[in-house]
Amino acid sequence: MKLGKLIVDSSPIISLANIGCADLLIDLSSELIIPKGVFEEVTDYHQDDLAVIWIQNKLSYVRETGVPPIISEWDLGKGESQVLAFALTNKNFYTVIDDKPARNCAKVFNIKTYGTLSIIIKAKQFNFIKNVKPLLSKLQENGFRVSDTLIETILTLADEF
Repeated sequence: MKLGKLIVDSSPIISLANIGCADLLIDLSSELIIPKGVFEEVTDYHQDDLAVIWIQNKLSYVRETGVPPIISEWDLGKGESQVLAFALTNKNFYTVIDDKPARNCAKVFNIKTYGTLSIIIKAKQFNFIKNVKPLLSKLQENGFRVSDTLIETILTLADEF
């Protein structure tokens, strides 16, 4: 089972690559788009780490994406802006984005959104992984910030609490 077409920002790629789970993005998508700005963010700022290795080895192309003024006015990062701009004109795509201001922008424009944590939950629901708890621990060990309340909610949704 697949989530559908996904366009992904750098934060989920980096977070999932750091715990060895970036391939979940491929597993869960029927089509995966990485905007050029996201590719540049990952490769320019995270040289020689797992996210760079993943993005360079797993992706065959990167899409050039312009940003209309209604998105650029939100003053988001280059990657987030390109992800949202693409999704705004391609309503059959879900964004995968963690940044709170970017998620707020998506909500205003009725753009369908997942985050890193929802990718992990969906991966369990679709039997790509057995447990979410060890992955949540690894995310936290790698600096991913998540409240204890949200961890409890995720574990409950995953039937692991």
